[in-house]
Amino acid sequence: MMILSLKKKCSALLLALVALTGVSDAASSHPVVLDIGHQSTSRGAGAPDGSVNEYEFWSMYAGEVKAAIEEAGYSCVIVNRGNAPTKIAIAEACEAAGVVQLNRPDRGAKRYPSTHYPEHIGCGMVSADYAIDLAARCVVFLHLNSVGNSWSTTPPRGLIICNRRHGNALAESVCEAMRRDILDRPGGMPNAGKGISVLPRYIGSQPSAGWMNALDEAGIPAIVFEAVYVNNRGHVTFIRNDTNARKLARTIGTGVVNWLENQD
Repeated sequence: MMILSLKKKCSALLLALVALTGVSDAASSHPVVLDIGHQSTSRGAGAPDGSVNEYEFWSMYAGEVKAAIEEAGYSCVIVNRGNAPTKIAIAEACEAAGVVQLNRPDRGAKRYPSTHYPEHIGCGMVSADYAIDLAARCVVFLHLNSVGNSWSTTPPRGLIICNRRHGNALAESVCEAMRRDILDRPGGMPNAGKGISVLPRYIGSQPSAGWMNALDEAGIPAIVFEAVYVNNRGHVTFIRNDTNARKLARTIGTGVVNWLENQD
């Protein structure tokens, strides 16, 4: 208990230092970096009835992932590579969570080369480079998934993608937390017994997800959370409930914390 208390105090001091002195001093904290996977101009996967989309959902609930990580004594930063939101509720949620707006939107699926590893090009590279600048412990790209524009009754198997060399253990830890606390549990998210799996990927230099490679080159574990399908009625019904959405977000945070504790 004394060690955990000390860790929390150190984390709080480091975060205060970041707030006072800016990004250049943040590297010493080695934070977990959370990326809100889309932006207001490219909102990502959405429910067929328009009730849920990736950008707004994670703008509202990424703070819960962050809270679970920080409560365990680790530093955490949320980034959004797009411009600051204009909707009042979204803007307020982002401000409360301390979201860092990187202001380099991937508008029109624009791809950027990494400033660290320019042979790798991708839409999410701005966030990847930011994480490399901070010497992040790991990066979690918060997404929702979809397999079409119409409703389905049976969801596909849940999925977490990870970078090939460094991300597998982190992905497995988040998977385990999802199995234990969310999927096909009483009061949980129905998943037709399909479960959840890890997909390690190495992306070539040109496709849009080359940012996973850059993080692998830097030795930083990275995952993309894709375990909720917004074209599935059961999944959407679950995450549209505020309590459930917070539980989902905190479960992701718990999986990250379990991995961090095994690294220390």
